[in-house]
Amino acid sequence: MHIIRQFGVNWFTTVMGIGIVAALTYTSPIHLPFQHAVGEILFIGVNVVFVFAFAMWILRWLLTPDAAIDDFRHPGRALFYGAFAMGINVVGNDYFLIGTHMMPKHTAIAISFAIWLAGVAASVFSVIVVPYLLFTEHKVERDETVASWLIPLVPPIVAAATGTNLIPYAGGPGAQFSMTAGIVALFGMTFFLFIMTSALVYSRLVFHRRLSGQEAPTLWIEIGPIGMAMGTFCGIPLNAPHVFGPYFGGLRDLGAVFSIAMWGVGVWWILLSALYTFLHLTPKGDGLPFHLGWWSYVFPIGSFTNGTYALHRLLGHPFFAVAGLVQLGILWLCFAIVIVRTVHGVAAGHLIQWRRDHAHRHELKARRA
Repeated sequence: MHIIRQFGVNWFTTVMGIGIVAALTYTSPIHLPFQHAVGEILFIGVNVVFVFAFAMWILRWLLTPDAAIDDFRHPGRALFYGAFAMGINVVGNDYFLIGTHMMPKHTAIAISFAIWLAGVAASVFSVIVVPYLLFTEHKVERDETVASWLIPLVPPIVAAATGTNLIPYAGGPGAQFSMTAGIVALFGMTFFLFIMTSALVYSRLVFHRRLSGQEAPTLWIEIGPIGMAMGTFCGIPLNAPHVFGPYFGGLRDLGAVFSIAMWGVGVWWILLSALYTFLHLTPKGDGLPFHLGWWSYVFPIGSFTNGTYALHRLLGHPFFAVAGLVQLGILWLCFAIVIVRTVHGVAAGHLIQWRRDHAHRHELKARRA
């Protein structure tokens, strides 16, 4: 019961991270040794982690409903219902990209479709309920603005980007058009909220105190919607050229120009976020204490890498293949560090206090503080 009470929806960030690394490793545009074997191992791993996390989430609602409901009253914890929705979408996409090579294709696509629909429902819930609570119930100050506010807003664009792969399997032309229109609507739902929230984040960075080492990883979250926007605008002309008929050529050109422009924005955010990260590793900073927010170094970079892959598929230019490979290498470096720190944090009782002595030490620290 003690462990279940601690297991919040922020743990679905691990699902997001493992799932996107699995997909990007498996689909690397430049062939790598053992890429399919590694991708399949991670695919199995993310399914195990997802089932465990989902079961713990259900048990938390059944056995400790007060803790589960209290998440919505907390302006920080409520944000991670976005991670819950994105975790669902990532696992569903992995069934399409990897699962179709490990089981009968029609079975994997059916599973992917079912999970995608569940992810869309969770995404819409997240993008409506959490901002509503922020507007009406939560009390925050301007200098508390962080890019974590994007977490509940991003799921619809993740659902849009991953959903483009499924358009050809949606049924007849009418169903495919409806699905494409829905995907564009999901993109719009996130993208303009992303612009508004990013303006608030930029304003805070300019006019208020410097982000602490604890908050610094949140800056990387900005990269996530950028990558998924690229994936959506490249994915539609790739997977639904017949839906738009004579407008396909213009749509492809629009997707290419828009995505390359967003790629430039993403590079800017990566450099800025990297500088902020390195600042806290110098004597001028205050260090980078480890917490689950470090998964912000994984999924957003993976999202941007996914957008680079999509540009390569759309244009076929080797520049984006090489860029994707470089980004995959950076992603794997971050992933290796974060997953090792996460496992160590669980084993040591820093992230989940799973033994009586862990809980006792935590209580003593709280009293001393």
